[in-house]
Amino acid sequence: MSELPAYVPPGFELIQRLGAGQTSVVWLATEKARAREVALKLPKPSLQNDPLLRRMFENEVHITLKLDHPNVVRAYDGRPTGPQAFLSLEYCPGGTLDQLLLERGRLPLERARDLVHQVAMGLDHTHSGRVLHRDVKPANVFLGAAGEAKLGDFGTGTFQGEDAAERVGTAFYMAPEVFEGIATSVRSDVYSLGVLAYEVLSGERPFVGDTYDALMFAHLHSLPRDLRAVRPEVGKALASVVAKALSRDPARRYPDLPAFLAAYREAAGLVAPPRTGADGAPIASTQATGRGGPRRGDPTPAVPDARDERKPPGGPADGDAQERPARGWWPFGRRRGDG
Repeated sequence: MSELPAYVPPGFELIQRLGAGQTSVVWLATEKARAREVALKLPKPSLQNDPLLRRMFENEVHITLKLDHPNVVRAYDGRPTGPQAFLSLEYCPGGTLDQLLLERGRLPLERARDLVHQVAMGLDHTHSGRVLHRDVKPANVFLGAAGEAKLGDFGTGTFQGEDAAERVGTAFYMAPEVFEGIATSVRSDVYSLGVLAYEVLSGERPFVGDTYDALMFAHLHSLPRDLRAVRPEVGKALASVVAKALSRDPARRYPDLPAFLAAYREAAGLVAPPRTGADGAPIASTQATGRGGPRRGDPTPAVPDARDERKPPGGPADGDAQERPARGWWPFGRRRGDG
């Protein structure tokens, strides 16, 4: 086992280190009282001297603990601040959607369609809690034991209404206005979901580039290939839904996730499932209400060079994870093509 951390929350027994990101080291651990495996995030000691990263970890704890949906990675417990800070999350043994795309390539259409639907439902719940994800991408979607998709990694998330105009995210999936320094909005998350949908349904990214500047130019000035030209069996209606989500002008996109989901379900012939919590139990139909969270600083872009992970030479294109997991769950997303 790797060097043990200085602090482990009472009731948890570490099994092995899974990896590390900007703010935390992640361990596979056993929660002894419930005899279950969890992903345990413990903040790096360096956070004590870095207010920005400390606020990122605090935000992730606040946000994840307030969300409760089958298509969002579930937080069991956490403490946002101080030397005893931690975040305990459900362990997702299926890895990430990014890994699945790498290993399987183009997915069967029904499977791809359902995965996009599940991610959209998770993002809809996130927005209903007055939270913007700001980094929707396959590497931040995790697969449960039954293969269900769960949106996770809220390290760049923010509560709606906060003064958070910093340019964060991953350049393959960032909305054009975010490249221009405009604050992320619900419609920006819709755009990122559209990029993810295009990639999952077609097996190809709509925008590619070897540098951050090349990707910025592509998002601002280029049009992706018609989804039907890449995969004809997708169908006109579904391709039109994805194309609208990918509109360069935010005003032309779906205004929110309920509008996207309604159009997507109609085009794909899907029915809205009953509302349930993360444990699958039915919940009331009322939406979650927002609450204030800590203000965020002004970090540098999360993707300084935005190399395509699938093209050597590599380096993390998303600027967060630095290690591969020893087992199937990686809270920051395994990067395709990392050495």
